[in-house]
Amino acid sequence: MENRHKKIVTVMLISAWVSMGLYMEIGGPTMLDLRIHFDSNSEEIARSVSAQGVGIFFGALIGGIFVDMLGTWKILLVTGAQLLATFTIVSMPYVGSLSVLWFMFFLLGSAAGIVNVSGQRIILEMWKEKAPSPMHATHMGFGIGAVAAPLIANPFLAVLDFSQNNATAEGNKGVPNSESYVIVEETRVQYAYVTIGLVSLMLSSPFLIYPFIKCCFMKDRDQYISFDTEKPSKISKLNKVIDTINPATYAGGSFKFGAFVFIMIALYFLNLVGGEQLFGNFIRTFSVDELHFPRNEASYLDTAYWGSFTIGRFLGAVLSHFVHIRTLLLADVSLNLLAVTLLDVFSARNKAILWAFTALVGFLVAPLFPAGISYANTQIEVGGMVLTLIVFMVGLGHMLYIWIEGALYQNYGPRTTLYTLQVSATSVFVIAVIFVAFTYKREDRFKRLGDAEMEVTRLDSAVPTEMRYTKLDEHSTQSDDY
Repeated sequence: MENRHKKIVTVMLISAWVSMGLYMEIGGPTMLDLRIHFDSNSEEIARSVSAQGVGIFFGALIGGIFVDMLGTWKILLVTGAQLLATFTIVSMPYVGSLSVLWFMFFLLGSAAGIVNVSGQRIILEMWKEKAPSPMHATHMGFGIGAVAAPLIANPFLAVLDFSQNNATAEGNKGVPNSESYVIVEETRVQYAYVTIGLVSLMLSSPFLIYPFIKCCFMKDRDQYISFDTEKPSKISKLNKVIDTINPATYAGGSFKFGAFVFIMIALYFLNLVGGEQLFGNFIRTFSVDELHFPRNEASYLDTAYWGSFTIGRFLGAVLSHFVHIRTLLLADVSLNLLAVTLLDVFSARNKAILWAFTALVGFLVAPLFPAGISYANTQIEVGGMVLTLIVFMVGLGHMLYIWIEGALYQNYGPRTTLYTLQVSATSVFVIAVIFVAFTYKREDRFKRLGDAEMEVTRLDSAVPTEMRYTKLDEHSTQSDDY
């Protein structure tokens, strides 16, 4: 029964990640139409989309504060965040200025930050040492949503016809390579956003029902045995805050090792998600501006990236059952760097090469996020504070890479997308190798915990049955049911 309950919650979280893929990745396929809709340029639209990164900061902060305080009710954070995202995405295209559009993207990022922190914490607490496969499966949901986003948006996007002269048509200042285009079919981008919002609401519906089921039928699971616990003093609360932000708390008491892991995962996720989001947001615009892809083909290219991304997440979930997470991480960062290098060198030459390497990069970059969390969890306890740090860096990477690339794209042309992606892949490779090299001889923390439990059992067997620690403590454990 308990295992079935875990699976139900995991499926619900996968649906939340599908929804997140929809509302977080709609900005990329619609970037051209947004700059037409707002009579703007690539840099200004990219700056608005990058507000998702700032919002992820804020959402991570909210999630980090409340995720451990809510105990087994932390799923309410996911419910609230999903509702916020749904109402934001529906109203987004009807705003009247880029400033308000920036704020709307900020709210979307905030929702994603909350879902990331609380959802991943639930997975890690429920599945413990068995978390890698559920973690990969949950993150696969993001790829599914990201695949669907351009397909849903495509019928509502503008049809453009590029002319061959070098003069820029009036009002078409968004094209960075100074070629003009004629709008054959007007954009209806607002309907794309409304449709995404309705689909997200449907995917979020289990989170609206589940709290009532939990409240009515699962109340006894949340009751604590001991009611005589003393109210913590202000000093103990302060110590708890200090312990929460102390790296040693998550690294078995070793501050140096905990700080090292904190730094590694911060740099890893900053560059990984920055590059992942950069390519996902700019690949459609790049294909239109650089190789003059028509509307449908450009949308299908975006879908190919996220479709391969989803397959990569699924394969990662399967392989993590059979391959040690360290081996999986090293192999993937190496192959990803090779694929991005080939993309950088060859993809701007013709459409076929761009198609092939876009799919390959999506496939190889996909497992790196859950693999990074799973490997970090073998070295330190990935608690609420650690997840908050990860999501902070996700937001920072998302904001910096898209904002910087927007400026580079507008001033130096579409090929800067490939160069910036190369910087990301190289950085991720170097950081992952350093991380693994310094932790290679250190035992998996779950193995260390298992050895410690065996030692307790051995000592426990030496005392009378009624005095054993396991007997005294067997009623004091709390269930991790959600």
